[in-house]
Amino acid sequence: MAVTNEKVIEKVIGRLTDMRKTLEPEERAVLDEMIIGGPEVVAHAMTPDAQKVVPMVTLDDDKYRIVIP
Repeated sequence: MAVTNEKVIEKVIGRLTDMRKTLEPEERAVLDEMIIGGPEVVAHAMTPDAQKVVPMVTLDDDKYRIVIP
């Protein structure tokens, strides 16, 4: 991923995290499901051995985090 794309992704994740803090619990649950939930919408990447899909966005300490395999 190009440096520019990484910076944009980090900015978007930061803004989503900030928005999440303003939401009610039910709204946060919906947003979390959209971001890190089901396979239809979850960001993912294949591991180097192509054996499993690893989520790239997780929720850690009430903040979205990017996980790079």
